[in-house]
Amino acid sequence: MKRILVMLLCVSIMFTFLAACGSTSDNKGGVSGKKTEVKISCWGIETDPNSVIIKDAVELFNKKNNMNAVATVVFTEQEQYKTKIAAEMAANEVPDVFNTWAAGFLKPFVKAGKVYDLTDKLNSDKEWKDRYVPGVYTPLEFDGKVYALPTTQTVVCLFYNKEIFDRYGLKEPKTFDELKNIINVLNENGITPFALGNKAPWVGAMFSELVVNRVGGSEPYNKVYNGTGSWEDPAFIEAGKIMQELVDMKAFPEGFNALDNDPAQADFIAGKSAMLVMGSWAIQQLYTDMQDKLGVCKFPEITGGKGNADTWLGQPDQSFAIAAKSNVKDAAAEFIKTISDPEIQTKLSEAGNLVATNIEPDPDKVNPVAMKVGELLKDMKELFVFYDVGLGATIGNEYNNTIQAITAGQSVEESFKALQQFTEQNRED
Repeated sequence: MKRILVMLLCVSIMFTFLAACGSTSDNKGGVSGKKTEVKISCWGIETDPNSVIIKDAVELFNKKNNMNAVATVVFTEQEQYKTKIAAEMAANEVPDVFNTWAAGFLKPFVKAGKVYDLTDKLNSDKEWKDRYVPGVYTPLEFDGKVYALPTTQTVVCLFYNKEIFDRYGLKEPKTFDELKNIINVLNENGITPFALGNKAPWVGAMFSELVVNRVGGSEPYNKVYNGTGSWEDPAFIEAGKIMQELVDMKAFPEGFNALDNDPAQADFIAGKSAMLVMGSWAIQQLYTDMQDKLGVCKFPEITGGKGNADTWLGQPDQSFAIAAKSNVKDAAAEFIKTISDPEIQTKLSEAGNLVATNIEPDPDKVNPVAMKVGELLKDMKELFVFYDVGLGATIGNEYNNTIQAITAGQSVEESFKALQQFTEQNRED
């Protein structure tokens, strides 16, 4: 009888062992047997070019990973996605990997402990870390830790009409003094220096954010963002006065604060304006219409300022993060690494994107202006985000309105004082 009991006990232990061997690891991906599923949530329409490439990345991951893992992806229209991911965060039902925007969008999820810290994984994999353009994921860092990694990026560029510049012997401006000289030459010859339609005030705000950075570097904005600084910082005041100086110099079209962005951009394309400060999202259309007339360069430095021409305004795009509650973090991280694979990044580049990594695309397959911007970005020291992204819509939009008021002639000091009061009343900690 004792022998029978011992045998039954051994059989029971054997089945328990076999069942354990067939189960899925909670964090290392799967072992032999049942596959580990990595659930991914993205914004976009499934048939969009970038969405198709994300699906290519899923296929590549499923084919090459050695974790016995399989990824599945669900796409949601962008505005609907914002609502969806917020609801999933509140319900603690976030998929393993999810798309996110930088700074102000991601910050509350990080503060709530909903997002996995990728720092150690990135630092322990030099090949993966070295793929990224320097500074590109700075807006995805909080307290020195990396919480998401980008697929592509958007930056604000200084576009110019090469034909007009050549006609008057003008060169790409390296300093603000050189830019002022260009403005004077263009005005003397009856050409509007900058295309600027500021009826929607985010357009002029972009311009001013670059000026602030060139005057004071990153510190003044970073302090406002962190709640330790003030809009009455000398850098903001000086930038506001520079914006008014540009208005006085007739750098912008007459009535620019009542002009929409599209007709202003059309004037640039038609050669009625010589320069345009705009996001890289405009490259494809501008090049299609202007071809070899289109030039691009960095926004110039201000003599005596603390900023650097290799600090760019923009944001990392279609960034991916991992849910803190995910049980497949290693496999999820491997999928994000796959997004940065040169094979995937090359496809994104050829689709007209500015990618987040250091690749060498085929010049015959990439827009040459986008190609040049990609080369310029290799020297990037830092990427700082649009104020209305970093600070959120309420405070960010009020900044935009403040710059519009300043360019319309309102007192710089009083305008920023009012913005500071508004910020203190509306800041969400």
